[in-house]
Amino acid sequence: MGLVGLVHTTRLVIDPVHEAIVRSFPEAEVNHVLDEGILRRLAQLKKITPEIVDWLTKMVASTEEAGADLAIVSCSSLSPCVNEVGKHMIMPVLKVDEPMMEFAVKNGQRVGLIMTNPTTEKPSQILFNEVSQSLGRKTLLVPRLCSNAFARLNQGDLAGHDAEVVEAVETMLKEVDLIMLAQISIARVRSQLDDSFRHRVLSSLDFIGARAKEIVGAG
Repeated sequence: MGLVGLVHTTRLVIDPVHEAIVRSFPEAEVNHVLDEGILRRLAQLKKITPEIVDWLTKMVASTEEAGADLAIVSCSSLSPCVNEVGKHMIMPVLKVDEPMMEFAVKNGQRVGLIMTNPTTEKPSQILFNEVSQSLGRKTLLVPRLCSNAFARLNQGDLAGHDAEVVEAVETMLKEVDLIMLAQISIARVRSQLDDSFRHRVLSSLDFIGARAKEIVGAG
């Protein structure tokens, strides 16, 4: 069986991540931890500080105390401090985007990264560089920030948000081999893409369930 702890900084991702886990790992139990304050604080500080690391450590520790065999941090903006947090845990702690980025690095020479939240930009680039180095590949990353789409999302304009992201994807596909959607909150736009190129657009939701099963099953 196994218990997977999912650590979130926004309620918007709870259902998509849960569904991705149970789709690939139906025998798993899932425990959710949510605190939206940490992302708000990160936006105020504009960088990861010891305060943020300590905050995330407590969130991850709470799911370990509940009996989790694995914790997955679903917030891309916090990925640079996940390794540090993991040092304080007995269980493995996984960055939600890591399996997707490994696939992209292995299968593309020019890889696009589309994001809408400004706090995601630098952490995602850092993680991509780490993955590229660990795999011994020199893959070019082409980032694009759709900040207006993020503003529309916060205003409740889901259709406007999605349309802007779709347009960015269609434009960028002329320049790159693959595109990674940097946040789970924009993963749903994949269903709005044309069948002829949807396979070139990646979401962490496509990979995280299988990786969770691999880790917990091997434990």
